[in-house]
Amino acid sequence: MDKERLEETPQFQVVDKRKFANLDELDMSEVPEEQPRYPTYVEELTARMKETERQFQEKKQQIDEEIGRARARLEADYGRKLDIERQKLALPFLEVLDNLQRAMDAGRQSGSVESLLEGVGMTAHLFLSKLQAIGVEAIPVLDQPFDPNIGQAVGMAPVTEPDRDGVVVEELQTGYTMQGQLLRPAQVRVGRFGA
Repeated sequence: MDKERLEETPQFQVVDKRKFANLDELDMSEVPEEQPRYPTYVEELTARMKETERQFQEKKQQIDEEIGRARARLEADYGRKLDIERQKLALPFLEVLDNLQRAMDAGRQSGSVESLLEGVGMTAHLFLSKLQAIGVEAIPVLDQPFDPNIGQAVGMAPVTEPDRDGVVVEELQTGYTMQGQLLRPAQVRVGRFGA
């Protein structure tokens, strides 16, 4: 009876439709990469670390943006201050220009060279006083021993007295300092004894 029952029992057939069941047909590009599995507390610490890194990057970006804005503000302020200082520097020279124009007008009206020279002389004096107001000073070199730190010798001149050897005998171009710093060296001729 057992034999008959076994023969009567239908045979089951199982068809495996899973992709990995047939390794020949398996597409390796679709296989997901296996992620390592950590204990829960490691996953929590990793998640916290990623969040902290994200917050750090956000703060860093905010700080970089603020530094950029501050730099732009400082450059704009510096530019405005520089413009104001340029205006302050140019203003006194406008007065000098006005006086030069007045001297030329007076010379034309009077027809006299003397009045023109007088006007130009007064203007030159005014110009020098404006330069002194901003710290520009003429360097006195005439009849002084030649100093290469403040003067530039462009030639030698014969002298008959031995104590005039190495002394500035002619100033071709005045030298200037500004607040103690050399602005322009004087161009001079230096005396040479026995030349």
